[in-house]
Amino acid sequence: MPPANQALTELERDSYRIVGMICSEAVPENDVLAAIERLRGRTAEVFPEDPRVFDRIYGRRFARLRTRFRPAPGLFASAR
Repeated sequence: MPPANQALTELERDSYRIVGMICSEAVPENDVLAAIERLRGRTAEVFPEDPRVFDRIYGRRFARLRTRFRPAPGLFASAR
């Protein structure tokens, strides 16, 4: 496999791992954030010419999942 394809495959694999981390209640938020930052750095290495690639591809996806599966602690406090 050419190096460019391998790098994309690794990014995809890591992003799916992060999705699983976000959806799992067993993974601490700090671990999720650290994994996201590692992927952000790796994406910048693979696509140095466009620093917005991470936000366009992964950032929105992770934010949407975090909103759905990891709501802010105070979000439902007023409902009690």
